[in-house]
Amino acid sequence: MPSASSLSVAENLAAAVPRDATSVQLIIGLLILGGLGFALCFGALFLGWLIRPKQQNAEKGAIYECGEPTIGSGWIQFDLRFYVVALVFIIFDVEIALLWPWAVVYGGGGIDPAELASVKMVALCDMLFFFGVIVAGFLYLWRFGYLDWVRSTASQSRAVGPGAPIHVGGGTKE
Repeated sequence: MPSASSLSVAENLAAAVPRDATSVQLIIGLLILGGLGFALCFGALFLGWLIRPKQQNAEKGAIYECGEPTIGSGWIQFDLRFYVVALVFIIFDVEIALLWPWAVVYGGGGIDPAELASVKMVALCDMLFFFGVIVAGFLYLWRFGYLDWVRSTASQSRAVGPGAPIHVGGGTKE
């Protein structure tokens, strides 16, 4: 019998992990599930490749965008306001996704009534903190005009540095 020092790390690990029927069944089940998932995914792609027509014509190679012919180059610089609006949408979308489990917990869904009062208080504090962060970011965007679709640069000061006047809404603020 080889000594413990001559055994490889894999053999030591295999000897240390107890093997019973349930762990082997779990591993086999996961392998079958992975194999079926792979087969369904790539089998559907392969079947589509076999069945679809392969005739080439000019219309299949034509550029298509929203049903309208393109005008000009596709390499234009988008205004950053589109990205700001998209990010604000994503933030509020995530907020709604997180609001549902909070509402279920706050409504007492499946929690022992004795623990419900403490869970409600923790859930309320967490949600108020979450709303506070969201509102602070929204107010920041609103304050500096990032939510205005058309921003005027005529009222903004060119002077930069401490003590320079800041023009806000037509007035000057020191």
